[in-house]
Amino acid sequence: MKKETFNKKVLPLFVLTLFIATIGVGVGFFIPPILYIPIIIAELVILFVTFLLKKKEGFPLWVLILFVFLTGITTTPIIAWAAWEGGTIVIFQALGITTVVFGSLAGYVYFTNKDFRSIGTFLMFALIGFIIASLVNLFLKQPVINLIISVGVLIVFLGFVLYDMSTILRNYPDNYVTDAVLALYLDFLNIFIRILELLVMTRRKD
Repeated sequence: MKKETFNKKVLPLFVLTLFIATIGVGVGFFIPPILYIPIIIAELVILFVTFLLKKKEGFPLWVLILFVFLTGITTTPIIAWAAWEGGTIVIFQALGITTVVFGSLAGYVYFTNKDFRSIGTFLMFALIGFIIASLVNLFLKQPVINLIISVGVLIVFLGFVLYDMSTILRNYPDNYVTDAVLALYLDFLNIFIRILELLVMTRRKD
């Protein structure tokens, strides 16, 4: 993908997805808890569909917007939990840290033209490992393990920013705008959630 396309199409749409996700979070406070499971299933279906469409010519913009909106809704419980445990300020702190860290890593790849595509396989296996560990910890319920998992997943998604930016600039055609935005949005969202969790854990210790 040309940097001109990235600047004019990907970046504005990426900012728009963050705004839509924020609206989704607000709507989520009015959604009955019983509807969260169907919404999560819908998210997974959309991800599967986008994977299939990606092999052709990218997926429609409305699919991206719908997915982002739904993820905003399902992020609401995490936001509510963080606000209850650490106060509203912790949410803005997490958002600020995420923006700085994400922007720094993405900017590093953009301006230096470094290629981090080689770490993709390692990141995927690491993520699968942490997912399995988190499922096991549902039964063990060990706070220390939960902390290690949160830090590990955070590091993995920091790596995914480097990987995805490298892949977008080198492998994505100019018409894969929605695909590029989705990849970056998922990185941003996961980094935000992990940083938010870690900040709440830190406040608990204080």
